[in-house]
Amino acid sequence: MDRPLVVTDSSDRVVDVIEEAGELAELSGVPLTVLTVVTEEEYQNDAEVLGAIADMEGSSYSVEPATYAQEVAETAITDLLTDRDVETEAVGRYVDDDSDRADAIIEVAEERGCDYVFLLGRRRSPTGKAIFGDTAQAVILNFDGYVVTTAR
Repeated sequence: MDRPLVVTDSSDRVVDVIEEAGELAELSGVPLTVLTVVTEEEYQNDAEVLGAIADMEGSSYSVEPATYAQEVAETAITDLLTDRDVETEAVGRYVDDDSDRADAIIEVAEERGCDYVFLLGRRRSPTGKAIFGDTAQAVILNFDGYVVTTAR
């Protein structure tokens, strides 16, 4: 493994993926890129909540979507990887909708020279078979490297 990329989102399920990627990067002695891809809908929902909190505190909240995505990636590093002895890089990308998410992941992986991508699958079937969402499937089929998914 030369350089892994781990894809985050706002769900609690992503914690396992980030911690696993961080552990493998630390053991391999390679830098880890943490990517958050935010869609317009996700940004609007989160900005509304953060704006309401800011209003209650008597302050204001205003940040551009790409900056917000970057901040989410930085928070993931701070919250989940500070105990690891691994070099990290936070990257945020803003896309119009879910159909653009896989392209953004592959683009960042290629820009950064990543040979592994860690991301969430959707879930497991009652028989234990992994079920992939559109994004995971598109990355698996189109990324010229290894893709590690977790489905829980």
